[in-house]
Parts: sequence; structure tokens; C-alpha cells
Amino acid sequence: MKRVERTKMLRRLEKLIDLHFPSDSEQSSPAAVARHVQRPQERRRASSFFDLDFRNMNISDAGGLLRGVVGGGDLHDMRVAEQRITPWQNDANVNKCPLCSTSFHPLTNRKHHCRLCGQIICSLPVKHPHRPVTCSLLFVVDPRTRRIEEVDEGVDYGVRRKPLDNANGASHKTTEDKFLKGVRICRSCRPILLRQQYQYEFTHVPLFSKLYEAFIALEQEIEESLPQFQELILSLSHNDQPTQEASISRKRLLEAFAQYDALAKRIRALPCRTGSSADQVQSSIMNRASLFLQKNMFPLQSLPKPKKPNTKTTTISNDDGPKVDPDSEMAMALQPLLEQEALLESFVEEAKAHRKFEDVKTLKTNLQEIRMEIDRIVVNADAGLLHGNNGKAH
Repeated sequence: MKRVERTKMLRRLEKLIDLHFPSDSEQSSPAAVARHVQRPQERRRASSFFDLDFRNMNISDAGGLLRGVVGGGDLHDMRVAEQRITPWQNDANVNKCPLCSTSFHPLTNRKHHCRLCGQIICSLPVKHPHRPVTCSLLFVVDPRTRRIEEVDEGVDYGVRRKPLDNANGASHKTTEDKFLKGVRICRSCRPILLRQQYQYEFTHVPLFSKLYEAFIALEQEIEESLPQFQELILSLSHNDQPTQEASISRKRLLEAFAQYDALAKRIRALPCRTGSSADQVQSSIMNRASLFLQKNMFPLQSLPKPKKPNTKTTTISNDDGPKVDPDSEMAMALQPLLEQEALLESFVEEAKAHRKFEDVKTLKTNLQEIRMEIDRIVVNADAGLLHGNNGKAH
């Protein structure tokens, strides 16, 4: 979509939002009240039954009859206002949905106009493989926060049921429902809606919320990818060389773990007052990330690959040096740290190979922190052992 066309569609969307979802301040403004009072009212029978538009009635809408009796004139005025914003395609010119090619029918597949581009589309649900995604969708806008939200079709056509709020602002279920009329657009115009959503979130959603949503999404992605990688590992014998698929999967997981760790550290580094609830939440997220990495990074080490000789490891494992009991507390504390150290070393090598020098700098800093923690545990263990030997000597 060209820039001029996109700008035009964004303006239409803003006008539709103002038309269907006026803000609380606009609804209570004197101008809005004056427009409502001055609007001419047609003289009609008290029941208003004979003013119903049967062409627009949905037989599956049990509550639509009463709402049509009460607000039939408002519906007509709203459609006229919508067509001033977006010219509608003529119904007689379309027999099939242009997106899924399904024939229209007055009862089983009604025609709907996209409020942004004006073309006629259907509202049928997903049906594989003929219709993998819906051809149209509904959205609503919160009058108070102005947050855009996509909604389901629901029982009532174009309506989502929502519990009323009580006096304290807490939502609870009651016998009375609040109806939110959804605005329909086609899936071709959905990128315009997503762009508007992104602009809202960029200016209104706090940075913590954005980072935390990305953090949780990445965690779920890793959890979904690990079983497949473990199956690839089980299919290999000890002497087999790793397949290309296993190597690619491992590399993808390594990158995901690096992003996950970076997100956790960004959340922890957000400014907040020490000891506050925000500080406690950020600390809990960091602890959660550490446990998640310790638990799930170990399977990546089981993929056989050629390793360079490590003089540091050779020195530690020398027969002349002290041997660590694998069941000791120090060994259990060191194991996840040593695994993270090995993975970070592989991260550094891969980042160097791809000339990602900023990533290399960050990874080296993380690697240094891990090594300092390893040295601290070893020194404390040695000090404890020395203290124990001195106690025995006395």
C-alpha cells in the first residue's frame, strides 16, 4: 500500500473511531448534548414496529429485535454517517466474497461492508484449507483509554457482551449486559488497524509492559521448541555427527536464550526505587529467568560437536589437583554456571563469526560475570575446607 493510500485509510479509521466510540469527555461535552437534543425526532407509533428494516435483521440475533425497535432510526443515521466517511460498494455488483470466493446467501452467508475500504466481504468462520483466516473482523475502542481491541463475533451480530462495572470500578457479572457494537473491517485493511494499535501502545503502554510481554512470549517459544530439539538428540547415537537440522535448531535456541537473558536484564535494569513493589517484581523476574536458563540450557550441551582444547579445563582436571565430589554442594552449585559459561563462549564465537561486535561486547560482559561467580563459589568452598582442616588440627 502506497503512503498516500495508507494515510487516507488511517484518517478514515480515526473518523470511524470518533463516530462509533466517542471519548468520555466528548460524550459529556455541551456540544454533544446539544447535538443530541436538537436532532429532529420523527413522530411514530410507540411500538415503532413498522419502522424496522427487515433486510438488516439477523435471524440468529435473539436480542436484535428489541434493539431494532428501540434504535432503528439510530442505525440508519449511523450507516449514513459511515458512508460519508467511506463509499460503500454496490450490493448488486458482488455475488461472491472477493477474499474466499464463497457465494453469498441472504440467510447463511450475508454481505457485509468493510468500513475502511467499502468492499463487500463475508463474516464466515475459519474453515481449513478453503478459508485459513477469517475474511473480516470486528474491533472496539475503549472510550476511556482509547485502546483498540479485536473482538469475536459473539452470539449477537457485531456485538460483544461485557459485564457492567460497579461503582468502585471492579467488574462483576450481573443479569444486565453492556453491549459494545463492533466495527467491521476486512482482513486486507487489518494492517491499518494494527498500525494504529502499535502507535497507541508505543505512546501509552509502559516500557515494562512491552518488555514483559516480549519476555513471556519468548519463554513460551523456547518451551515449544525444546521438545523438538530433544527428539533430534535422541535420534542420534553417541558416535553420529549432528545433522544440519539439529545444528540449525540448536543455533536458533542459543539465539533465543541470549535474547531471553538480555530481556530479563533489561527489565531488571529499569529505574525504580529500592525496596519498592516494582523493584521486587523486577527481582522476581530476574530470578525466574535464571532458573529457566539453568533448567533448559543443559540439553543443548548434549549435541555432539568438536571442541577446542581448553587449557583451563585441563589444568583443573589434572590428576595432581584436587578433585571435586560430583555430589557435593559446590558441584551442584557450579554445574549450571559451568553450562552457562560454555554456552556463552559459543555465543561469543558465533557472534564474532557473524561480525556482531555489539553482541560480542555484551556477551563477554555476561561471560565475565559468570566466571566471577564461579571463582567466588570456588574460593568460598576452599576457605570453608581450610577452616574445617584447621578446626580438626586443634
